[in-house]
Amino acid sequence: MVVMEVKLLAPYGYCSGVVLAMKKALDAKKEHPDANVYLLGNLVHNEEAVKELRDAGLLLIDERESNLLDALLDLRRGDVVVFSAHGHPASYDDLAELKGLVLIDATCPFVKENTLEGQECGRPLIYAGVKGHLECEAFLANCPDAVFLDAKDGSFNYLKVKGKREDPILICQTTLSLEEVERAKAEVLKFFPAATIGKERCLSTKSRQEAVLNLSKGEVDALIVLGSSSSNNSVKLAEIGKGKGIPTFLCLGIEEVSRLDLSSFHKVALCSGASTSREAVLRVKDYLESL
Repeated sequence: MVVMEVKLLAPYGYCSGVVLAMKKALDAKKEHPDANVYLLGNLVHNEEAVKELRDAGLLLIDERESNLLDALLDLRRGDVVVFSAHGHPASYDDLAELKGLVLIDATCPFVKENTLEGQECGRPLIYAGVKGHLECEAFLANCPDAVFLDAKDGSFNYLKVKGKREDPILICQTTLSLEEVERAKAEVLKFFPAATIGKERCLSTKSRQEAVLNLSKGEVDALIVLGSSSSNNSVKLAEIGKGKGIPTFLCLGIEEVSRLDLSSFHKVALCSGASTSREAVLRVKDYLESL
């Protein structure tokens, strides 16, 4: 009998931003046990993590089902609102204060740094991101003069870049892939050779992607990425694995992994997106090693 060998790629489990966001959300419910505590948008893009919060009594306003601004307007004085780790328009802060809501800001510190650089750069600004992603939409709301560059194909309207044509700054969404970042840089530099490259992927995103990039096709038979299909950083890990020619599976957790036919694989690499818990990763590792 051949035992499955598992190569666990580090880092794995929640990134520091998710750890902080989860703690803030859970603490909000503990500190306001009798209040309605709302998650304005998915705190993180992982259904299992959000289920943990809902099981603890928090109420989810899902951005895929509701207009977040309208939902915020419907909340009542004394309600508690937890803003997602991906960021939010600053106007929501003012509105929450006017309505007498208790505001908990769970925005990832790296996301805040990128937004702050955009607000303070004092130069023509280009932002590369994934259209519709909460982080991207929040950045564009908070930096309304930024010109959007579509990270999927590198396209943007360079004619909209105002000010000195020779020195705009490019800032990227924190969860893009290296390929997307490089494509965005190349596209901007093609039109603006003296452009500056500002903040981009966070350290956690870089480290996880590099761990997959460093795999060789012959080193493992397959790659399992633990994360949600709604998680940009998890999807990127899977794309990198497939791009290297490694059979790759994106699974939310052990239930999806257990449905895979892995009988033809003997050495599997296991990694996780930034919003997949350490416990979920270790459960899957134990399961794979039992095969």
